[in-house]
Amino acid sequence: MKRADAALTPGRVPGRERTVRMLRVLLAEEKELAGVRLQAQLERLGHRVVRVAHDGKEAVEAAWMLDPDLIIMNIRLPVIDGITAAQAILRRRAIPIILLTAYLSADLGPRARDAGVMAHLVKPVDGGQLRSTITLALARFEELQALRREGITLRKALETRTLVERAKRVLMKELKLSEVEAFRRMQDHRQSTNKSLHAIASTIVKADELLVRRLDFAKCLQGIHRAIRPGLREVASMTKAATTS
Repeated sequence: MKRADAALTPGRVPGRERTVRMLRVLLAEEKELAGVRLQAQLERLGHRVVRVAHDGKEAVEAAWMLDPDLIIMNIRLPVIDGITAAQAILRRRAIPIILLTAYLSADLGPRARDAGVMAHLVKPVDGGQLRSTITLALARFEELQALRREGITLRKALETRTLVERAKRVLMKELKLSEVEAFRRMQDHRQSTNKSLHAIASTIVKADELLVRRLDFAKCLQGIHRAIRPGLREVASMTKAATTS
């Protein structure tokens, strides 16, 4: 079975918690006890740990060799840190990566996102948190794959993802949507208009910037709605009208 197919295969391990997907997981954790605990949590969710790497260099080599469905990696690793390792892995493989951290710093989110990381977990990790973060990481990875299906390279898709994340946050705030719903609206608009996700995200972000600058509130909010509703007029003309009025 191919890796992409395996990631979508419903699985259930007898006597263990049911999981939506059964994944081949690469762990990267320097501390042996922490790795054992996380492996046990993943197995209770029905996943299979294919290897536990103990430093960043080993994690990169294992990712290239084993091609796992998911990587969960401590940000603090010997030899190569987690973010640098993620960048090295993603230069050759498109794999969803979750970073483990002992605490959240102000710059972690932007640094991790720029590196191509899909999500992060704060230790200590409980089963419910692990399950929901895996679900989130897979959803974001599917968004990345949707960008790649538009015919752009992995590097360009990772760059575009930053813009898409900003657009999703606008829709989540203004329309009270979940992250998954916000991206689905953008995909629906893409299908109805044949515009790229990059163009749609750019329009939403620009409309929100006009709003922040306190230009015509109604026109800017209307622009955000039109960017995710099929069958309406082009958002570009609306945005131009807002800036010239």
